[in-house]
Amino acid sequence: MGKPLQHRLLCVFLLFCACDTTIKTDEALIGDAIVQKNRTLPTDTFVIDTSRSELTWIGAKMTGRHNGLIDIQHGELYMKDGLLTGGLIELDMTTARATDKTIDSKSNQKLTDHLRSEDFFDSERYPTATFELTGIAPYDSTAEQNSGVSPQYSEYKVKHPSHRVTGNLTIRNHTRSVSFPARVTLEDSLLHAKANFNIDRTKWGLVYRSDNSLGDKTIRPEVNLGLDIVAVHRKP
Repeated sequence: MGKPLQHRLLCVFLLFCACDTTIKTDEALIGDAIVQKNRTLPTDTFVIDTSRSELTWIGAKMTGRHNGLIDIQHGELYMKDGLLTGGLIELDMTTARATDKTIDSKSNQKLTDHLRSEDFFDSERYPTATFELTGIAPYDSTAEQNSGVSPQYSEYKVKHPSHRVTGNLTIRNHTRSVSFPARVTLEDSLLHAKANFNIDRTKWGLVYRSDNSLGDKTIRPEVNLGLDIVAVHRKP
């Protein structure tokens, strides 16, 4: 009796693990949009090189994942006396697409069309999404260690973050603040920023199939976003 029971328990455990399709990385803190009253005038402006920068996404359903890209349309980051103080990134939502190598091109196109439809980004009505940087502070690793929450480590999580970035993310005219760790470095005339975090898409009204009662038809509300930014100093 013991061995068959152990075998059944092992099967249940493996099934549970197989169904955990979420990305193990930093969870963004989400709150109300931040209203900036006093803006710091920058001494330096860095223009995002869209050819060397990218935004990746990963969406998970109960039985697997899909991934893809959204093009960065334009962006600037502002510094004052060597410190990052603000910025604005514009995303071209008409380019939201699936680039999943685990499915064929026809399936990727079907998924791309669905992403751009009213069920998700409705990119015909809302062609642009924006991220406005409202605050940045040195990353406090001790705060994470003392939070009581075990950190999630995976190949997606950015190693050795240097800052915590906060900003207003607007999608489909819904604006919420998000805060997440990032690694920001400045070398000569190049500013490089890298982050990877999860957001709850339902906070922006993207609720399609997010209800767990749908069983294996559920699409998880967590969406993974990966930012890899290269910005070039603009000379006066």
